[in-house]
Amino acid sequence: MIRHLLILPTILFLCSCSFQRARLHKLNGTHAEENKIDNKSIPEALQLSPQLLQSHTGLYSLENGGESLAARLWLFDHAQKKVDIQYYSFSKDITSIVACHHLLRTADRGVKVRILIDDAAARMNTDEVQLLESHDNIEIKVYNAGLRLGRMGKRLGELKKNYNRVLRRMHNKTLTVDSTVCIMGGRNIADRYFDYSKKYNFRDRDLLIAGKEVNAISQSFEAFWTSTLSVPYADMTRQLRKKKFKKASRFDDIHRYAIGSKQFSDTMRQRIRNYHEELKRAIKSNNFLFTKSVNFVSDIPGKNEDKAERKGGATSDTLLALLKQSQHAIDIQSPYFILSDETTPVLKEAINRGVKIRLLTNSMCTTDNFEAFSGYRRDRKRISELGIQIFEFKKNANVRYKLMVEDIQKKNNYKAVYGFHPKTFIFDKKIAIVGSYNFDPRSANYNTECFLVIRSEEFVKDLLRVQEEEFSPDNAWPVTSECNPDHKAGFRKRFKVFTRRVIPKKLL
Repeated sequence: MIRHLLILPTILFLCSCSFQRARLHKLNGTHAEENKIDNKSIPEALQLSPQLLQSHTGLYSLENGGESLAARLWLFDHAQKKVDIQYYSFSKDITSIVACHHLLRTADRGVKVRILIDDAAARMNTDEVQLLESHDNIEIKVYNAGLRLGRMGKRLGELKKNYNRVLRRMHNKTLTVDSTVCIMGGRNIADRYFDYSKKYNFRDRDLLIAGKEVNAISQSFEAFWTSTLSVPYADMTRQLRKKKFKKASRFDDIHRYAIGSKQFSDTMRQRIRNYHEELKRAIKSNNFLFTKSVNFVSDIPGKNEDKAERKGGATSDTLLALLKQSQHAIDIQSPYFILSDETTPVLKEAINRGVKIRLLTNSMCTTDNFEAFSGYRRDRKRISELGIQIFEFKKNANVRYKLMVEDIQKKNNYKAVYGFHPKTFIFDKKIAIVGSYNFDPRSANYNTECFLVIRSEEFVKDLLRVQEEEFSPDNAWPVTSECNPDHKAGFRKRFKVFTRRVIPKKLL
């Protein structure tokens, strides 16, 4: 009897070892399969001529979070010289780990990777950043350091130098590969921006850009990278690195998690490998549109530091100019909308000229930023009385079903709430702005921002078609000075918004 009892654990142990070897073999096979990347450049893979890329800028709107993630990872896999990444926030969840997995494989091929992140919004801890930066071909810098990353003494030193800049953050969001192709817009790197969160995701918008205007984006990145406000991450840590950051196997856990994660499906991996085919179809159908009428606008590092009133900047000046020039219609999509002394008279003058203004923003049900919503709520009656049509995004907006990564959200029974996060302005149905700029004092005066100004009626027409659906009753509540959907939010959200009333609007 005892002998039989001893045999059973032995059998189970051997089966377990066999299972682990089979799983490891499968993971290694998947890793090897992912590493089978052709040596074509991105223009070659997309069959784009050098002449076209020198004279025109290609634009492709990334509305779906899953596609926007696939586009990023495909670009990483096909980079040949360098990858420049500039983000307000870089998290440490599923999509972020998968992104790091692809970036590490890119760096392994000899591609230089530079990452610039804002210190206030960094979601990775010091060890995690140090691990990534320990790769010989990856360099990380921190913008306006002193709050989160690095050891305490280093942070205090940076805060002492820059205490008057604590509120001034880098909100730019660009990812540029080989100075040829770029993704920019409203998304940071985290699950909620790519429809991977089980509880709360963002409806957002990015642009995939190829060709001429990418040069301006690269120049802007260089200005931030070489700025004295961008501190090498190595300067924020101890000079002597721990042994674990020198081991050859130090990245194995990242690769193992990314390859083995059940959340990141084989369907998604296949989409990444074949994403160039999607882009080629978009180019052929003119959904990936090439035009000469595109301008990249970015604030400079240390925005407003040389101004007495510390207000304005390249992005806010450009936006105000377009608001003043509009003659017929202005459509605004902004997750946060707060009036200021600069914007209120401009909007009022536009309405007096007969310009129809529509606004789509978050409801209390969908907002992720209680401080900003508190400021908007204080302004809401005034906004309506100016003559602006207000619409607030529904927590159960039907459009979310078009955006979801189906194999993820299906497991969650489609319960995730969707917040609203695009930053898009359309003027007279002819000109569009798409980027990182929110319609609030923080974007205007504190944060550095960037966006693309597009003067293409053909592209704007397609963008308006998407927006019209979002303004519809299936996706948004119409709001007046007397009627709003605040009561549909839970008590906790209403309480949080109420407590934020003490924060001055100019800081929001």
